[in-house]
Amino acid sequence: MKIIGVYMVLALLTLGMIVSVDVIGGTSFHRSLQSVTSAFATTTFQEACCMIGFAGLPVFFAAADLFKPRKSRRK
Repeated sequence: MKIIGVYMVLALLTLGMIVSVDVIGGTSFHRSLQSVTSAFATTTFQEACCMIGFAGLPVFFAAADLFKPRKSRRK
């Protein structure tokens, strides 16, 4: 489950960088967030499926690791 936390932190840092570059460039904070949401509003169905697939990979691998049989480390 740590990997999901890492991906969430990376997503928040990326969003922060996008917004901060827009704000430094003179765009208002609200307009910067609106430009991010409008970029996702213009995606096609195939692009959305790819984004959801890549976003779901860490959850899939964490779930697969959770159900993997573990060997006992004690002797």
